[in-house]
Amino acid sequence: MFYRKKILLNLLDAFGGKLDKISFTKLLFLFCVSNEKNRQYEFVPYQYGAFSFTAYSDINGLKREGMVYEGDNYFALQQFDKQSYKITEDDNERIDSLYRQFNGKTSDDLMEITYANYPYYAKNSKKKDLITAEIKNAIKTAISEDNSTTLFDIGYEGKSLEAYLNLLITNNIKTLVDVRKNPISMKYGFSKGFLSKRTNDLGIEYLHVPELGIESDKRQSLNSFEDYQNLFANYEDTTLKRNIKSVEKVHDILMQDRRIALTCFEADKNYCHRYRVVNCINNLYPNEFETEHL
Repeated sequence: MFYRKKILLNLLDAFGGKLDKISFTKLLFLFCVSNEKNRQYEFVPYQYGAFSFTAYSDINGLKREGMVYEGDNYFALQQFDKQSYKITEDDNERIDSLYRQFNGKTSDDLMEITYANYPYYAKNSKKKDLITAEIKNAIKTAISEDNSTTLFDIGYEGKSLEAYLNLLITNNIKTLVDVRKNPISMKYGFSKGFLSKRTNDLGIEYLHVPELGIESDKRQSLNSFEDYQNLFANYEDTTLKRNIKSVEKVHDILMQDRRIALTCFEADKNYCHRYRVVNCINNLYPNEFETEHL
């Protein structure tokens, strides 16, 4: 079992084996930010503040294993042996500290506490009554208000879903343009259906442009930087030229939304075709926009 799942079980156990969903999420968030050097989960600003899609995916795994029960608005332990799912003494102390500070607090209390101390995560909250003028100003500070026309590129390799989404949010991205041929990923959160829903929930449009992708069979036997350069040279001579109208479409979206990001897998833009799309647009429309790698 992943260590982070043991944290979920021990957190529930410490609070009597049952927590409403919002309180559970806020307590998990406070646990994670208490250990910046080794966060078990990352979070995004969601409907009731800080939220981790990855943690909920892990909860679903624990449900399938019969260890956690999910009610309409709560999670409860079904079976748990503390000896079998030990966590470190430091993490035990962090959970004990949370219990001492927050046991008996309502979900609204915990939202108010997290919003006041971590205002960025209140950005998309439905609980408008908890968002003070001070919190609103802090949110503006955390998120770029730059509206200059910028074409970003971002790969999800090595990033959690939440870290990836936070980069989009903090850079004021309006539209995510997925240039994968086949937008299916073994990495949690990055297949088209799930990713498009999560970005839309956060106010970011999602657009898939498969014609600008590269067939998977062409990515076989890429063993050196030269192999990649040959692949991308061929890509520019064939795919990009055949699909110039799609390139123009991306440019038009950029001009309309001003802040868009091209995405696919590779972290290093030099090993990814998305940067060839960036260069193509730049060559067709010089000096119209800035570019930035995330």
